Amino acid sequence: MKGRIAAIGEKDIIEPLKMVGVDIYPTLKENAKDTLLEIVNKNYSVVLIGEDYIEGIKEFFLKLSLRPTPSIVPIPGKGKSKDFAYKRLRELIKKAVGTDILKEEN
Repeated sequence: MKGRIAAIGEKDIIEPLKMVGVDIYPTLKENAKDTLLEIVNKNYSVVLIGEDYIEGIKEFFLKLSLRPTPSIVPIPGKGKSKDFAYKRLRELIKKAVGTDILKEEN
């Protein structure tokens, strides 16, 4: 079975992902939870979501992140990053590799 990838966020941010086969779901922040639930029920393997969309649904996002599929990956959006995407990716890499390979050297 071929894995499918979806992206949720602002249209101008996620639109280029269509060129590489990602199904896009442009939505408003206040509809992010409903859109994410809809996508999860469509059996996608990976869901990319703008980090600023996660702010209002953080508990829901973390609950869904415990499921084996889909992998829900935050991506940076417009404006100043809140580092949520970086921190989450760092956690996932640490979990997969067993060590913090992104640890900053002092």
